[in-house]
Amino acid sequence: MQFKHWFWDFDGTLYDTYPRVTRAFQNALRDAGIILPDDVALAQVKLRLDGAALWAARGDADLAETIMRQYYVHSEKEDESSMRPYAGAKNMLEKITRLGGKNYLYTHRNVTAVDALKRDDLWQYFHDKVTSEDAFPAKPAPDALNHLIHKHQLAPQDCCMVGDRSIDLDAGKNAGITDILFDPDAFYEDYPATYRFSAYADMSAAFLPKST
Repeated sequence: MQFKHWFWDFDGTLYDTYPRVTRAFQNALRDAGIILPDDVALAQVKLRLDGAALWAARGDADLAETIMRQYYVHSEKEDESSMRPYAGAKNMLEKITRLGGKNYLYTHRNVTAVDALKRDDLWQYFHDKVTSEDAFPAKPAPDALNHLIHKHQLAPQDCCMVGDRSIDLDAGKNAGITDILFDPDAFYEDYPATYRFSAYADMSAAFLPKST
């Protein structure tokens, strides 16, 4: 196995949560009297949620803060059924563990990410985590990854960071580990990723032995 330690983003990587994120964001914008096409809103939140709020507010920091506050209100109203893992994610996590590797969660989301993983019987495949409650600087800062690498005394060449956005991969690069882009909707075709995949089956075939 090429990598022994796999660091995973949550939203848009392990779980297909962007439909619910976009709905909550659009509802927050409507509360502020701002109307955007869904595809434009999705493209912005894909980059970074707080950046999308500031962009929609045309640089008005107070309005952006209001939008984010309302976003979290609407996000809490989303049903759990709208937060589901991508096809093949469970098999990937399980196979890494079975082959002697370890998985680590690194997300800007709060403990709701862990709750979802537990609900779907995926938390058993994780060795450690960093969530928003840990209060590390946001991606692409490498602080959270460096913390986990140091805590578990990992060799950077044995580690990879899997994410669906440039900030995920840049965080990995800044920590000196290999970046793997998961981009099922081809949002980042121009990003210089070391590896890129649109499906977990292809990722598994590329990195994990086919005989197991």
